[in-house]
Amino acid sequence: MLVRVYFYKETNAELMYNLQKVSRIALYTIYELVWEAEFKNVLNPGRIWMRFVNEENPFGIPLKWKRHHSKMSLGDIIQIADEFYMVVNIGVKRIEVIE
Repeated sequence: MLVRVYFYKETNAELMYNLQKVSRIALYTIYELVWEAEFKNVLNPGRIWMRFVNEENPFGIPLKWKRHHSKMSLGDIIQIADEFYMVVNIGVKRIEVIE
């Protein structure tokens, strides 16, 4: 199961907070892929969010060292297989990525 984490590039994530859908083009332009890994076990997005919030290097070496923020914050996206989840104040919510 492929898991990816995207960090929001802008400083004001309040705009993305209320969205239910994000286009794939927006995903690749306003978000940057900072981490990706393949897991054998099925994971839920809450566990990934907790690891990124609590630990310094949650799953080893990140893809990018230069990032706009170092910890997971409001508006970031977690992708697990074909499902996408946006980080909210506490936990994550499921969003739809449209073509």
